[in-house]
Amino acid sequence: MDFTPDADHEAIRDGVRRVCADFDDDYWRRCDQDHEFPWDFYRAMADGGWIGIAIPEAYGGGGRGITEASIVVEEVAASGAAMNGASAIHLSIFGMGPVIHHGSDELRQRVLPAVATGDLHVAFGVTEPDAGTDTSRITTRATLSGDGTHYVVRGRKVWTTKAPLCDKVLLLVRTTPREQGARPTDGMTLLLADLRRDGALRPGVTIRPIAKAGRNAVVSCEVAYDDLTVAVTDRIGEEGEGFRYLLDGLNPERILIAAEALGTGRAAMRRAVAYANERVVFDRPIGQNQGIAF
Repeated sequence: MDFTPDADHEAIRDGVRRVCADFDDDYWRRCDQDHEFPWDFYRAMADGGWIGIAIPEAYGGGGRGITEASIVVEEVAASGAAMNGASAIHLSIFGMGPVIHHGSDELRQRVLPAVATGDLHVAFGVTEPDAGTDTSRITTRATLSGDGTHYVVRGRKVWTTKAPLCDKVLLLVRTTPREQGARPTDGMTLLLADLRRDGALRPGVTIRPIAKAGRNAVVSCEVAYDDLTVAVTDRIGEEGEGFRYLLDGLNPERILIAAEALGTGRAAMRRAVAYANERVVFDRPIGQNQGIAF
């Protein structure tokens, strides 16, 4: 593996740092305390083209890969924005992987350009109250209509990030019961469903925020689906293959979250060192004490 610094990567770091420099600790503290989405930051990142960095150029994105995307979110977190900043953008960065790789041409043309510009927010609806890391046990069900034009979705998802702000949701559902598949992950289908139309919440969708101890600038929600209709043309790929498609979103997400953790660690270390140099006890900075100097 070659660890030689890449000029393009350094340019990405510098560009993101310049955007983040306009959003100080007071900004992020206020967003978290007020449970307010960081719209000014989000728009600045979108205007710089950073949100669409991993979307192909043909759809208005930057055409770069997960390495470049991970650099973006690492620098956002390292600026002091931590997870409030990174979570505001990372779903838009990684969540479209299944659409990019498995969506129809029509679906890609319809959705990706607006995601790349930051104008379209898409949520990620996978986790359920009784199906956490074992995704094969989801029970949200999509039933195909008699005329084959749409699905009817019933079920409940939790920890859906940004749901009240999103127009669409990447929704994993069961179209075949688990026990009828050759493998536990068979029979799941991926839909790109509308949460809103013309600014109004769709009939059959109920969103409830979940109280959290932190990262409150970006809301997490429970979303109930009661007979939500989703057009077959909004299905990603083939019916029953949704879990395989979903991995093109989940696997990059793990890399991005690791990068965000590194960035948050850098921010914490920078502040800890500054505090250790400034805090004076018994007439000397506490950073001179052996246990802290380690």
